[in-house]
Amino acid sequence: MWRGRREASLTVVLSQEPTQPPVPASRVERRSAASRRRILLLVVPAALVAVAAVLLLLLGGGNGGGIPFIGDDEDHTVPEFDFRVSPKTAVVATSADADVEALRPAAEQAGAEVTAVLDELYTAAFLDPTNWREGDYEEVFAFFADGAVGAAREAVETLALGAGAGDVFEKVTPRRGRLAFRVLFDPDGAADTVVARVRFRALAERTDGTYQTIVSQGQFFLRDVGGWKVTAFDVERKDREAKPPAPAPSASPSA
Repeated sequence: MWRGRREASLTVVLSQEPTQPPVPASRVERRSAASRRRILLLVVPAALVAVAAVLLLLLGGGNGGGIPFIGDDEDHTVPEFDFRVSPKTAVVATSADADVEALRPAAEQAGAEVTAVLDELYTAAFLDPTNWREGDYEEVFAFFADGAVGAAREAVETLALGAGAGDVFEKVTPRRGRLAFRVLFDPDGAADTVVARVRFRALAERTDGTYQTIVSQGQFFLRDVGGWKVTAFDVERKDREAKPPAPAPSASPSA
């Protein structure tokens, strides 16, 4: 009778044991299992890197070339450019009794703000390879007020390097740019319109190895409409042939 009760008790205890596999009791076994997992985490990324290296060599031809579908050898650097500004800004007051000299600080401030706008406009229109190689000048049109955007699009061959510039030019380097301002004030003494006289020059290298001087000159009329924007313009291009730039002098060997 006692034996039966003891066997029944053992049966109950065994039936209550968990069915999941037990955790390794030995600390050495647990450490070994963790080590195997870490090795797998290290080996798999290393294998992926090795595969990528092999693909790079195969696709690059083993001669240091880049992967064709990732990049190209064109220079996308945007040249630095800033207009030089005439030292004196003309102040035009519409009120007969206005103090012109008192308005001069506001005129110079407006001129400084417009200078920054025109720096960016000409950089986007003539110097940024991302724009002129694709013939995409949406960045340029953003500097024009709503009422002037249509006219700007129609004059893209004058206001920018041109829709087909990517097929003609290899590189464009700024040479010089000058600005002069007239600031018209309203009767309340606020800057109303800035008239900017512009002259811009750059040297463009054609794809055939010849050179062309890019010349843009004229006037831009800007008003502060949520930021200074071009509301009208009278600009022309006077490009001309140019000679190749003189090579930079090489350093003479020291004695």
